[in-house]
Amino acid sequence: MRYIFSLLFLSSVSFSLWGQEGGQAGQAAAPQPSTPAVRSLSEEVLLDVVVRDKKGHRVDDLKSEDFRIFDNGEPKKITSFRLVQGAEAIGAGGTRTQLDPLRQIRLVTMIFHCWDTNAQRLAHDASLDLLKGELPQNVYMAIMTIDHKLEVLQPFTNDTALLRQAIDRATRSQSTDFSKDTEAVQRQLEQMLGPKMGAQSAQEQVDQMQTNAHNPAAQAMAQMLLEMIQTEQSNAMTEAGRTAIYALLDAVKEQYRLPGRKTILYFSEGFVIPQGVEDQFRQTISIANRSNVSFYTVDAHGLMTTSTNQAAVDMLRSAARSSHDQATATSDQPVRRDEALVIDTSIGSTRANTQSALAELADSTGGALIANTNDLRSPLHKLAEDIQSYYEISYNPEIKTYDGSFRKITIKMASSDLRVQSRAGYIALPPTLTQGKVLRAFEVPLLAALDLPDLPKAFSFEATAMHFRGRQGGPVCELVIDVPLSNVTLRQGTDQFSGHLSYVALLKDKQGEVVKKFQNEIPVTLPAAKLDGFKASHFIYTEHFDLPPGDYTVETAVLDGVGNRISAQKSSLIMPPPATALALSSVTFIRSTKDRGPSSEEMDPLVVGTKVISPTLHPVISKSDAAALPFYMVIYPDPSVASAPQLEMEFSRNGQVLGRGPAQLGRPDKDGRIPLVATIPLARLEPGDFTIDFIAKQGSQKAEETASFKLR
Repeated sequence: MRYIFSLLFLSSVSFSLWGQEGGQAGQAAAPQPSTPAVRSLSEEVLLDVVVRDKKGHRVDDLKSEDFRIFDNGEPKKITSFRLVQGAEAIGAGGTRTQLDPLRQIRLVTMIFHCWDTNAQRLAHDASLDLLKGELPQNVYMAIMTIDHKLEVLQPFTNDTALLRQAIDRATRSQSTDFSKDTEAVQRQLEQMLGPKMGAQSAQEQVDQMQTNAHNPAAQAMAQMLLEMIQTEQSNAMTEAGRTAIYALLDAVKEQYRLPGRKTILYFSEGFVIPQGVEDQFRQTISIANRSNVSFYTVDAHGLMTTSTNQAAVDMLRSAARSSHDQATATSDQPVRRDEALVIDTSIGSTRANTQSALAELADSTGGALIANTNDLRSPLHKLAEDIQSYYEISYNPEIKTYDGSFRKITIKMASSDLRVQSRAGYIALPPTLTQGKVLRAFEVPLLAALDLPDLPKAFSFEATAMHFRGRQGGPVCELVIDVPLSNVTLRQGTDQFSGHLSYVALLKDKQGEVVKKFQNEIPVTLPAAKLDGFKASHFIYTEHFDLPPGDYTVETAVLDGVGNRISAQKSSLIMPPPATALALSSVTFIRSTKDRGPSSEEMDPLVVGTKVISPTLHPVISKSDAAALPFYMVIYPDPSVASAPQLEMEFSRNGQVLGRGPAQLGRPDKDGRIPLVATIPLARLEPGDFTIDFIAKQGSQKAEETASFKLR
């Protein structure tokens, strides 16, 4: 695989919480990697499900016929069913089987994300209460915090002494919390300015010093300070949400490597989902579901005297006031900052409830939100029950086509009085592509884009798959993605620009099943001095691999990360069967070449002698910029035919044949191939759409390939 940035044409007691008391405590041994519990392997999906009644009591006497499973809306037959309780599995008929504790591991990750001293105290007391007594032998905990990033204070262990020490460190910060001071000042300023605050700019208030009965200078200073506080609160809210989402994403994406149930107990003061980070939040949920991780979120504010929606109400009221002022203002009045940001403020008001994201995170992953209470004993008791007791259900999804789409799982109960905690679904990809792997954050929106009936086309890019012949005569495919970097949105920093682009490419066979999948996210950071050169460059990705003969579809999607824009396209590919007869490879035009390096593979079709070719797809050429257009292809002679192969090129412009001429071929290399690198002179060609038919002949055999370009 190669990435090339190429310039154009340049080179209480423990029993009550945990059930049976655990065995010997100690540091966790590293279990062997295993596939997640929500998985689709060998036509099986395995789920773990928690059921409670209306009063929140766990229900442990259900039978398989009490559950109805729907996969993508279709009812499915349950193939296996049992209740797991602690170290035992209870099957149909009440048969009890002892489980191997090391193969029924329960992982609990405590993450503390609190600044307020009261929130830290509540989280500290609640988490220590969960650790009363010894942990069961198969329950392991880790302690982490989120500051500016995810920090690990204690790796997985069931040594409660080590866990208590880490909790003390995580929740007894020595830093001073001044947030209450800021809140008090904000209330004072709002009372001072009254219900019409924001109706005038600070400068307007100063201008009215002589006419205002109040102290206008004090009002102007109050308005200035209040706007500063509101701006900083908005920025802090955005930054906190971004930090939380990316840290939680990091916390879940590697947990697929371990077997058993996994839980994240997230103590937080809540966060909002900033604009532009919605996909990352959804992908955190998707990856958690794929990795069998349930979020139990704790609003560490505890019991609050104000509504969690108060911030949203305040923002919406502010937006409405600004909108009214803007509508009634005269044409000679300057636009105030709050009026210019009225749309952003309105959108922000829909996200300002910091508890909403916590609730969605829990509900979507089969967990629960613990909020609006200072007594966490009962909710944490339920959490411990959920970890140790659940139904394990499997079914055959009968997937006809692994097309990369999201398949929703729905569980319906025979009684409407029962509440089910389970996961949302999974991505339909072949087991060979998903075993031991999870979808990365950027993949879900790209796969979703490829599933749309009308593919998004936010910007231009090119992608294709070319065919070649390997040394043993078998077909070799070369995937090429070409993205003009002028299409990548960059964010300007103090002294540099940054951004990122991501891609997903699927190769599907004639039945529509994914047989190959490629993906990556490419970060971009460059100094301002190199901006012009970057914008004139292209991102080139190439990958070669063996591919069985047949008809294929190539589906490619590219994401401009900062701009949050996606483009997608589909094309066809025919891979010929293994043969020794005369044949031609695909034809590619050459953007640039570079010297062959240590990482260059001998079997790469784009390696020619001491050079590596960077292809250009569907080129548009200006006669004033280039005198010739280079191209590359490979001729595969039939070794059983004595005569040498001949190659002719037939040129057509705008559908009209211009003429035909021979191309000189060299001798076959040690593998019997004839690589051809040549140029097409452009000086005598008129502008238009050109097609070149390459026709090879050897004895009675004939082979053809076609390529096209546009000349301006």
